[in-house]
Amino acid sequence: MKVPIIMSQIYDTTRRLCKSFEWKFKEAFIFNLLLALFMGIEEKWLNSFIKSMYPGHNFLSSLKRSRVLKNHIFSPPSFIVFFSMFMALAAIPVQKTLQINILIGFSCFLLFSVIMPGVILRGDRYLRFSIDDIRSMGFTLFIIGSAFLAITLTDVGGIPLLKPSLRYLLNPKLTIPVYLMIPGTAFMLAYITDKMQKSVIDRSTARFRAITVSLTCLVMLALLGYRTPLVAVILITFIMGYYSGLFEIWEVLGSFAVALMIIMGIGYFRSVEEYSLSNLGPLTVLKMRASFTMSILNRLSALAGMTGVMHGDLTLSMIPGAGSGPRALIGKLVLWRTGVTITPTLFGQMLVEFGTIGVAFGMSILGLILGIGYRIMQKTRDSFYIMLYSIVMAYCLISIETGILDQLVVIYILCAFIIYIYNIYLNI
Repeated sequence: MKVPIIMSQIYDTTRRLCKSFEWKFKEAFIFNLLLALFMGIEEKWLNSFIKSMYPGHNFLSSLKRSRVLKNHIFSPPSFIVFFSMFMALAAIPVQKTLQINILIGFSCFLLFSVIMPGVILRGDRYLRFSIDDIRSMGFTLFIIGSAFLAITLTDVGGIPLLKPSLRYLLNPKLTIPVYLMIPGTAFMLAYITDKMQKSVIDRSTARFRAITVSLTCLVMLALLGYRTPLVAVILITFIMGYYSGLFEIWEVLGSFAVALMIIMGIGYFRSVEEYSLSNLGPLTVLKMRASFTMSILNRLSALAGMTGVMHGDLTLSMIPGAGSGPRALIGKLVLWRTGVTITPTLFGQMLVEFGTIGVAFGMSILGLILGIGYRIMQKTRDSFYIMLYSIVMAYCLISIETGILDQLVVIYILCAFIIYIYNIYLNI
């Protein structure tokens, strides 16, 4: 019984601090000036001729007839579909041992994401959060991330997007807090969609505000020159928009094209600036990256066996100050070189840690988190739970290539898991 009390105290303290910060920040002249400017632009856009030319609610309505497209684009089993697409893009032979590991992982994931949630989550009592508190927390996280972005760019003396070599000078202690803008954006989107669902604002206004907040976050994060945070923002925005009714199906499908172009564009820009590979096209660069990552996964599968080789050391390396980061450890393991960072895929990190056993256990836990989150979201249609599921699902899709090896991502998923477990506790 003490755990819920401690959680309540932590939440209450966080809520009060964020409320106080938001209230004081909104008193600033610059904030009110920017708000007035934004509201003016919003009014002009909503009444503009250009907006009236944008496709309406019934555009490509035939897509809504598909049950899969209408309800299940981002359901837990879609993870398997996207992982399979990644392997197809790589187009390299998959070793037999890796095939077995992937099959075991997929089977465990499906069992715990599709079947188990219905067994353990039968009631209708769910933890509720004040949407005003969510807005305050999101606003605070966004401002903190923005402040650290300014400090980071000042620290390296330039913009890494325009000069990729500056990325190697970035200080992780400064860049990690920058990414708080991502959950900050998600929290504010939850507030916007909640107001739309309660008819406080109309759908056009909600769409404009959601897109403006997301674009602001995208532009700011793009200055660092990394692709993953940008893809995370796009996925979170459109997963939330998909399940809240903010966006149409064709817009969600179009977001995939945008995310793909960002991945290819930044990857191509890096290859030209850093490796002088201007003779290769953006799609070729993308395929090369996927092929390299899958070749690493083949090697890790051969090394790991049934029980793995690191036994927790890879996970512990995520702790700040613990030495080399997890991707550097992977680079040292497969290439015997220091200073090389390699993305091992989600399966790769599980194999390295505890082998086939790690894959079975890890994919079961991940499937359970996504399955419970999806079931709660579908039952409640609450904007908070839509947001929570969107964050977890977005990073799981990204982890298909990168793995879950960043401290903040682990914290997001752990927080979601704790909230989901508490909901199970409420229904016992």
